[in-house]
Amino acid sequence: MTYYQILRQRRLDLKLSIQDVSSQTRLAPEYIQAIEMNNLEVFSDDFSFVRYFVRAYCDAIGVNWQAVQAEVDANINAYAHQRNMALTQAQKRMVASMPSGQGRKIKRSKQSNFQKRITRLSRNLKWSRKRLIRVGIIAGVLIFGLLFVVNLGLDYYSSQQALQEEANRKAELAEKEAETERLAQQRQQEAQKEDIVIENTSTNTYTITNVLENSTPLELEITLPLDSTVVIYKDGEVITGDTSTIYSDTFKKEITVDKECTLEIEIGSYSGNQFSVNGNNLAFDENYWYPGEPAYLDIIIKANEQTGE
Repeated sequence: MTYYQILRQRRLDLKLSIQDVSSQTRLAPEYIQAIEMNNLEVFSDDFSFVRYFVRAYCDAIGVNWQAVQAEVDANINAYAHQRNMALTQAQKRMVASMPSGQGRKIKRSKQSNFQKRITRLSRNLKWSRKRLIRVGIIAGVLIFGLLFVVNLGLDYYSSQQALQEEANRKAELAEKEAETERLAQQRQQEAQKEDIVIENTSTNTYTITNVLENSTPLELEITLPLDSTVVIYKDGEVITGDTSTIYSDTFKKEITVDKECTLEIEIGSYSGNQFSVNGNNLAFDENYWYPGEPAYLDIIIKANEQTGE
């Protein structure tokens, strides 16, 4: 499946319209449709930005840009080469169809004395005319030189203006890409929050459901105001950390579970740490913690209960 077919299928799977993607990426709807139809002719006047448009589309709907980048570049280069070859062939056909001039031989007849005098006089007049023509040519060359210098200055000004416009467009595109990435991250975080259900079932103990059914990984994040050890147990067995490794600032860990289990988080030096799972904050009751002792927070992973009618 080609990259543009992947993009279209992904959009349809997400139940997004072309207008939805346009609103999110700030790309015109006709550009979105042209990318899905592989109609690169739409971008003939702006060929250098096609890959940026495709990348913005990929980021907006969660398609890995690195996986399709090579195919996108190859497709653009092949289309540009075919277009240039077509223009070259058209020019060649135009030149070949132009009629070629053919010289004609003029047969000269013998002239009389009167005709010779007239010819001589005509030559003298032509000589004077040539002097005037020569002066006109010199003046024309000077005027042409002046116009050339003026045109050179205008071309330089136009090129500088074009470079500035291109720089502005690239800056605007970079801003759009940053905004698209921010929206994608925000959307991912919101989706993760909705995927799981967290319930505080007892003191410093939380039950999380809707994880096993959706195969959702747990993104655990712990703030560390003071350097501390962090050990995570799964059903009593250590799955990450130990009592000799010291962590600073923030501890992050992705945990994948495939069956019901209990996760126990041990903070060696508790200092008002903040806990969160997939962006959801978990409160810790310090009344059940003894200063100088490790702090523990339990997370119970349960499957959804099946109810019959």
